[in-house]
Amino acid sequence: MSHVAPVLPQKEISKSMSWRYDVAGARDLRIDLMRGIALVMMVVAHMEIMSIFNIFTWERFGLTTGAEGFVILSGFMLGMLNRARLRKSVLLTVSWGLYLRAWKIYRVNIIIIISLLLLGYIPFLNLFEVTHFTDRYSGTSWALYPVTPQIKETWFNIILYLQIGPHQTQILGLYIFLLLLSPLFLGMLQKGKVYWLLSLSLLVYGCWQRWPMRLTAAEFEFAFPLLAWQFIFVLGMSSGWYKEELLSFARTPPGKMTVALLVLIALVMGFIAQNHTNPFMPPALLMHTISPENFNAFYHTWAAKNGLGPMRVLNDISLMVAVYLLLTFCWKPIFRLTGWFLIPLGQHSLYTFILHVYVVLLVSQIVTFDLWRQAWIENTLVHAAALVALWLMAKYNVAARWIPN
Repeated sequence: MSHVAPVLPQKEISKSMSWRYDVAGARDLRIDLMRGIALVMMVVAHMEIMSIFNIFTWERFGLTTGAEGFVILSGFMLGMLNRARLRKSVLLTVSWGLYLRAWKIYRVNIIIIISLLLLGYIPFLNLFEVTHFTDRYSGTSWALYPVTPQIKETWFNIILYLQIGPHQTQILGLYIFLLLLSPLFLGMLQKGKVYWLLSLSLLVYGCWQRWPMRLTAAEFEFAFPLLAWQFIFVLGMSSGWYKEELLSFARTPPGKMTVALLVLIALVMGFIAQNHTNPFMPPALLMHTISPENFNAFYHTWAAKNGLGPMRVLNDISLMVAVYLLLTFCWKPIFRLTGWFLIPLGQHSLYTFILHVYVVLLVSQIVTFDLWRQAWIENTLVHAAALVALWLMAKYNVAARWIPN
């Protein structure tokens, strides 16, 4: 009697061989992995040495940075999670939770500022890299802490209003104000006023592009002007709120065309980014199809970094969609390759971000920050060691009792 091997249905064969994302549970690990990528980009950028990591993180896949990813994904998570919470709780309760979180991050910011002031009394410790901002191209430095004696009242005010502090953690100040505004955003989303919210946010963003102004006296406004950066936060929050609807739309013919267009934009912007005029990047690693004059004109007019030029915002959106799509269809190999490292960082994003300023301080005691010096092997090992140290602390929750997440 012959034995015939059972024939599996084609559907089961395809499913067994699929690379698609199929993780059960409410938590979307794709978002965690993307937050991990954003954190790696920010940590590498704040340790100002040239390594192999810079080749992949310094505006290489588009004119976008880890800071933008951090803000967009933070808004996305707040929108997605609070939509579920508002089904069970009233807006006032959810708002109180957001205010408590803003208060917690404000306290953390104050502690970081004061801790670096106290560390300055240790004679052998060099705090220059966390108390100054340096333009590596010209070598010009600006003090972020007072360099002359101040009266007690002045110290109180500049600390209370976040007017001093390391530039590596300035984005926390932005996040505090965005959290304070979040109940207003959530209230409009809850009432179905998403088009009003997006229109008002776009109007504020457009007004800032035309008439830039600082809304607060806080230090973060120089790098992350609130009136500009609120726009990508609102976009992220609205996308998170309507995540399921957007995923359903993406499966329709118009949705597929929209997704394809965004992926095409991401590819075009990625091509433009390869023509960057970054003076610290070896010329052999860059394309020269677009002339430096044309690239610089486009970059500073339409894709400005601190002011979030409109093409940069479009790049942020399109790249997020493209990466999310890639993770959806190629999840299993990407997860095996990088998930073990990036997901713990993404799930402990605030915790890791707080600790990284002290890791930057430690690294600066050992290595001189200099983007002109291309000691590739040495600098890559330094970046890798710092990232592994942060990963180990996140994975094993070192001091998690005192450091918020």
